[in-house]
Amino acid sequence: MASEQARVVALLDELQAAERAGAAALEQWIRSCREPALRGGLRVVAARDAAHATLAEERLRRLGASPSAEVSRALTTLCGLLAAADVSDRSKLAVLLARFPGEVYDPFAEVVRSIEDDGETRALLETIGDDERASLRWLREVGEGLPQVDDDGGAERETVIPLLDALRAAEAAAEEVFGAWIAVCASPGLRGGLRTIAAREGTHARLLAERLRELGAAPTRTLSAGLRRAALGYVGASGVSDVEKIARVLARYPDDRSASAALDALAGGLCEDLETRELLRLVAAGEVATIAWLRAYHAAAEGTARPLAAVR
Repeated sequence: MASEQARVVALLDELQAAERAGAAALEQWIRSCREPALRGGLRVVAARDAAHATLAEERLRRLGASPSAEVSRALTTLCGLLAAADVSDRSKLAVLLARFPGEVYDPFAEVVRSIEDDGETRALLETIGDDERASLRWLREVGEGLPQVDDDGGAERETVIPLLDALRAAEAAAEEVFGAWIAVCASPGLRGGLRTIAAREGTHARLLAERLRELGAAPTRTLSAGLRRAALGYVGASGVSDVEKIARVLARYPDDRSASAALDALAGGLCEDLETRELLRLVAAGEVATIAWLRAYHAAAEGTARPLAAVR
């Protein structure tokens, strides 16, 4: 147990330092990025990296340790290149993709399989890994050919603004609902995954609010008070089992891809506003990852699948 906890603490410490450095470098890249499609997705990647750093540090402190890791020299060099305003977007993208030449990249697979006694950290790493794989898939797709458009998307704003605001309101409510669930969650393994999921939803809400303001609109939509109370009352009830709560979420989605159907349709209808389109594509990937993870956890809890770490 001591050996496992030492490995976990070391990994979390390295993770929080690396994700924080990566997020800062990507923020610098975004400021100088001239490709709208690339900029839209990078905003999601940077925000998620920052959220991962916070999650890793919080878990580290709950385990009784404090952050002390330094970023490796190789990562420092990479971050410096990504932050440099005088390096082209395409060159940065090529260098970043060269770090991960394989089709399948799972940064935590080996260590996750080795964690036996800390289900919360294991699930936290599994769900953070889902985000990392989604980011890499998107970067590879963009790397195959950046789409270009001369229009700034102004013609699409009247249609997209109310939809973005409705989506932002839903994501903000989801963060609150998952937070209430975490507070009463009886399973450490589920609680770890829910922490990442809640952070993911909150990140989406904040990114959508930022994009709305850039498009000249103010976020105004909210979830109805009655619906909010009902959702919080249900997930916050300690008398309802976690398995029942997961089943209720999954009942809304016959398959994983259905979780992103509305987002896919919205993104697919954008031909000019590439920044918003690519932001939405990565948000959609996050929604799919959430339902896929909950479905896998539910199957394992019901005894119809191997434990999640084994499945992955």
